[in-house]
Amino acid sequence: MRSHSAIMLDFDMGTGKTRTVIDAMFELPGVQLVLVLCPKAVVPVWRTNLEKFATGKEWDCWDLQSGTAARKAENLREFIKASCVPTRRRFVVINYESAWRADLGKLLQTTVWDAVVLDESHRVKTAGSKISRFVAKLGRYTARRLCLSGTPMAHSPLDVYGQYKFLDPTIFGTNYGNFLQQYAILGGPEKRFVVGYKNQQELMTKFRSIAVTCRMSDVRERLKLPEALPDMVHYVDLPPASRKILQGLERDMIAACEAGVVVANNVLVKLLRCLQVTSGFCTTVAVPGAPEEVTELNRAKAEMLTSILEDVGPTPVVVFATFRHDLDTVRGVAQKASREVYELSGRVNELEAWQTAEGGVVLVVQIQAGAEGVDMTRANHAVYFSLPHSLAQYNQSRARLYRPGQTRPVSFMHIIATGTVDEGVYRALERKEDIIEGIRAGTFDFGYMKK
Repeated sequence: MRSHSAIMLDFDMGTGKTRTVIDAMFELPGVQLVLVLCPKAVVPVWRTNLEKFATGKEWDCWDLQSGTAARKAENLREFIKASCVPTRRRFVVINYESAWRADLGKLLQTTVWDAVVLDESHRVKTAGSKISRFVAKLGRYTARRLCLSGTPMAHSPLDVYGQYKFLDPTIFGTNYGNFLQQYAILGGPEKRFVVGYKNQQELMTKFRSIAVTCRMSDVRERLKLPEALPDMVHYVDLPPASRKILQGLERDMIAACEAGVVVANNVLVKLLRCLQVTSGFCTTVAVPGAPEEVTELNRAKAEMLTSILEDVGPTPVVVFATFRHDLDTVRGVAQKASREVYELSGRVNELEAWQTAEGGVVLVVQIQAGAEGVDMTRANHAVYFSLPHSLAQYNQSRARLYRPGQTRPVSFMHIIATGTVDEGVYRALERKEDIIEGIRAGTFDFGYMKK
């Protein structure tokens, strides 16, 4: 970092990205005002890590999470204007979803930052997205730029474009069309779809030109992590009515469900609809264009989760799930088992309360919202009530428990509906294959659906 104005910290989850950056911000010359952009669930984690790793040093942290964008902007404006001694570092921590909006976005882009840090930087990978365009513009006027990610190429090698456009636009350029022509094989109608990759050695050479890489295997001995336990699979059987819906979706992309129908307009939606059914519910419409309604189908996974909670005993447990309906189901199961339950999702963040609660408390985590940047080492049992269709999110979620600070072997348990798409998703994740990429490429196997 002393010799480069832009750096990608390509560190595996749990190997110390945040610690490295905090140390650097206090050591590098000319750094006083630092902007950190990160996922919403990670915002409070930065203050916690500053308290942990910047002990005895002078710093302030602005991480206001509530209020309108206009109120946040006014509050932040006062924070930035406040006088500060040269030895005192000031950190502004904002979630990606808020950063580019209205008054707040305008203030961030007109402020002179000494350093900008993108935590979980793969969130800005999508070329042309509002956040990607926002951070690219932000990077033009910032002296030091840092990207932190354990999965900088979470879905494909092409993910580097948005991140490096922020870091150093001279490396891969600023024209995404030219970038695709150089590194992607295009096919399909009018050659608009990525069907493969080319010139990958050149791409990786450019990627590594400003990247520092650290794998878990490089530091495992120093971390003294316990041995990983083999994954466990708990199989459940779905009732005939649920299987009939799955078969209809697989065959015709539409299936009857009580008073309505379940419709999948494309293969990606079909995957989600099938996963919903294996979780115990379906989303139906009475007629085309009508509002969607949720219909309860079965409690196969809920009953298995009840059994698992009994088996692990009065110890903290993390339950990962995909859909909001899953969160509500898990909450109901935990409460019925007389366990306190807390939630980390797009609608609520009760992680801190779970961390300090006593007994066999349950934390139900929506994977999309809580798979990154937070510490769940208080538990050593994790249950996947439903599976994500993103390999990156799956790997990230596992690293919430199996990371520095974990002193016990960790058990990862998966509740899988037999003879369904659940099995196909789980096998793909086991083989380190991204499901969405497999569907787009036509290689994902829905064949686990037994007729």
